[in-house]
Amino acid sequence: MMHFTNPAGDGPFFAELRESGILAPDVIDRINESMGRPEAGTLNDFLLAGADLIPEKPWLAWLIRRHECHRFGRVNWHEEIAPLCSAGPAPGGNVPYRKCHDGSMLVAILRPDCRKAAEECWPTLRLWWAAATLSELRELDRAWKGAV
Repeated sequence: MMHFTNPAGDGPFFAELRESGILAPDVIDRINESMGRPEAGTLNDFLLAGADLIPEKPWLAWLIRRHECHRFGRVNWHEEIAPLCSAGPAPGGNVPYRKCHDGSMLVAILRPDCRKAAEECWPTLRLWWAAATLSELRELDRAWKGAV
């Protein structure tokens, strides 16, 4: 298992994922193998690398039941969010992807433990926490980084 570059921030959430059964030992090992067994990295990178290995249904159910997220349908990047990218990387890996008719934003949740960072980044906007699959999050992360 790689060492987290931010153990104080990543460790507790990693433990929650293991305790909930989202990250089973065999899945952890397969993700590490797919990453080439790096010495160190972030939990966000680890989760996105495991997008094809972590089962979607338990991940979504856990976000909805445990972290009060909503599934608004398939999560896709919308260009109207591109101006927000000028602020830099999405805080905590939680990625805004769509504006609502009332000006609020849908935010795809990778790290429910980092919601406060997103709220502080966009304090004037109402944020809706969207349950997204890890594959959807991986694509949003790529689109966000491409727009920066």
